[in-house]
Amino acid sequence: MKNLAILILFISVYSCVRNQKSETQINSKLNQKSVSELNDFEMINDFESNKAEFNTDTFKFYNHSTDGGELIVFHESESDYVVLDFWLYGETGKLNYTYWTDNDFKFKFIRKISYEYNKPYYEGNYKTDSVIQYLSYSNSEFRLFDSNKNEINDPELVKSTKSELDGFYNDMIKEIEIIK
Repeated sequence: MKNLAILILFISVYSCVRNQKSETQINSKLNQKSVSELNDFEMINDFESNKAEFNTDTFKFYNHSTDGGELIVFHESESDYVVLDFWLYGETGKLNYTYWTDNDFKFKFIRKISYEYNKPYYEGNYKTDSVIQYLSYSNSEFRLFDSNKNEINDPELVKSTKSELDGFYNDMIKEIEIIK
């Protein structure tokens, strides 16, 4: 009788765990959008939520700023996008340009963060100010957004920001070979 009770308990626990895993997998598939369906800002959230599942390759840069820099490439075979995260470090600031691309490295979305220090970092007690902009390449047009995700409609600013980000990418990427 005791063995029968233990057997029934074991089967019940096993069944509950199995059902829970099945429900989790179903809910995950229902909640998960195809990345091609994600809008620009949803892509950032998707990446941040799933960052641990991406493989990374890191490349160091030595000749582009006083304190060097790096590129971290995030890629995952199940994903529709690749993330290229550039960092350049200097005495009075740093730059972080993050490019979301398709698997052929065609731009989808870019986040540009510029950090400025009020004095060189090595003097200590410096204050940091930052400016964030987003550039969208969706719908065959370029759209620029501020840190609050409000669209900036100044065509000259959009054009100059696009030119800056395209030029930066082309300048940095020519030194390395990223394997698709």
